[in-house]
Amino acid sequence: MTRPELLRPFSKEGNNFRTGKRLSMNSKSLLVKELKDRQYRHAFVRSQVNIGLPLQCRALRESRGWTQPQLAEVAGMSQPRISEIERPGERRLNLETLFRLAEAFDVALQVRFLPFRDFVDSVDQVHLGSFSIKPFDVDLADLENEEMWTRGEVAITAAASNQKRESTANRSDIPREEAVNSRPQNLLEMRRGLDALSGGEYQELSVVGL
Repeated sequence: MTRPELLRPFSKEGNNFRTGKRLSMNSKSLLVKELKDRQYRHAFVRSQVNIGLPLQCRALRESRGWTQPQLAEVAGMSQPRISEIERPGERRLNLETLFRLAEAFDVALQVRFLPFRDFVDSVDQVHLGSFSIKPFDVDLADLENEEMWTRGEVAITAAASNQKRESTANRSDIPREEAVNSRPQNLLEMRRGLDALSGGEYQELSVVGL
C-alpha cells in the first residue's frame, strides 16, 4: 500500500516546491528513515518528479518574463496544454514533451539514473522561489571565460615549474649555458599565462621585456 502521507513532511516542511525552502535537519532525518522502505522511496521519486517538473517549467517561464501563450507559441503547443503542464498531476509528461520545452527555453535536459542520496541532494538544491537558467549566450560566455582562466592558470603553473627547474639549474654544478637557455622559455610560458588571463592585454610584451 502506498503511503502518500509520508511524503508530506518533505514536500511541505522541507524543500517546499512552492517556496523553495531547503530541508531542515529534522525533515531530512525523517526522510532518510522513511527511504528504507522500498515502496515509500519509489513513491517519493514519483512525487518529486511529478511535482517538480511542472513547477520548474512555470518558474522558468516566469523568470524569462513569458506568458503562457508566448511559451506555447515558441514550443509549438496550445496555451491550454501549457497551463496543464504547469499544474502538477494535471498532465503526464513524456520525453518528447520535455524535449520540446527544453528547446523552447533553449536549455539542456538531463535524464539519468542515480543513487537515492544524489537524488535527495539534487531535489534539495532546487529552489523554485528563485529558479532560473541563464540564456544560452550568457551561459556560453561564462563557459568561455572559465576556459580562458583555466588555460591561464595551467600556463602560469607550467611557468612556475620551469622557473623552479631553472633555479635548480643555476647551481654551481650545472653548466651556465643550460640555465641561460631555459630562461626565455620560462618567460614565454608566463607571458602566455598572463595573456590568457587578461584576454590579450599582455600580447604586446616581448620575451625580452619580461
